[in-house]
Amino acid sequence: MIIWLIIQLLIVLFTMYSQEKESLIIFWMTLPFLILNCIAILIILLGKPKTGSILFLIGSVLFIPIGLIGAIGARKILNKIKEKKFLETL
Repeated sequence: MIIWLIIQLLIVLFTMYSQEKESLIIFWMTLPFLILNCIAILIILLGKPKTGSILFLIGSVLFIPIGLIGAIGARKILNKIKEKKFLETL
């Protein structure tokens, strides 16, 4: 998830400093998703991994196919939560 967050930050930075109109459109499309993913990471760090992972999945949807990097990381956390819950019921 951190790797995807870095890639997403680089995309935003490269498009922010470009002089072309198309790049500015991409910048304004990607910025809210970057902010959403940063909030999701904070939520995960604050102890709510399920909520944070779901938000991170939503923030990675726009960037298919490269967004799958972040989506796979978020899905891993959700699978760990399910596994832990299952083992507690045994």
